[in-house]
Amino acid sequence: MPRVPATERRRQLVAAAFRVIAKEGFAAVTTRRVCAEAGASLASFHYCFASKQELLTELTEQTVAALVEAQASKVHIRDSVQGSLRATLREYWATVEAEPDREPVLMALTQHALNEPTLAGVAQQQYAAYHRTARTTLEIIADGCGVTWSVPVPQLARMLVVVTDGVTLAWLVDRDGAAALTALDAFADQLATYAR
Repeated sequence: MPRVPATERRRQLVAAAFRVIAKEGFAAVTTRRVCAEAGASLASFHYCFASKQELLTELTEQTVAALVEAQASKVHIRDSVQGSLRATLREYWATVEAEPDREPVLMALTQHALNEPTLAGVAQQQYAAYHRTARTTLEIIADGCGVTWSVPVPQLARMLVVVTDGVTLAWLVDRDGAAALTALDAFADQLATYAR
């Protein structure tokens, strides 16, 4: 049986941890369960990761990076700030519905990181990435539409993250995509009033 390179094994273990959380919840994430899901031995786990916390840190970083990359390339410039915000938020929403398991996993990781001293700073890094993406989105829209924001961009970015988090959480509960889009459109309209 060919030996799997360490980098590939790490990737497999991270993907397995994601699947375990998505299917069975955070409490099921043990090194044994992750190894079983990945088809890997416990020895290979400890060769790749010093601890379960290291695995979870890498899982958070990879999942957030993939999300940020997907969203950063989906800013749409239309004939108005309002239209640009609506189109961009709808594109964001399409990424949520396209990968419905990602958001509950990220939320579970955030909650765990906030309560686990060995993961200190992981949730903060996660939200710093969200805020950077939101700031970049707002700056691209302002440049594309030839406007400035009347409120500091970091403040607007925080509002954007708070609203998208709230809409996403509500959708995870009720799976009402139409209501989610209605809320995002209304927020886009409100956010557009800060453009000058």
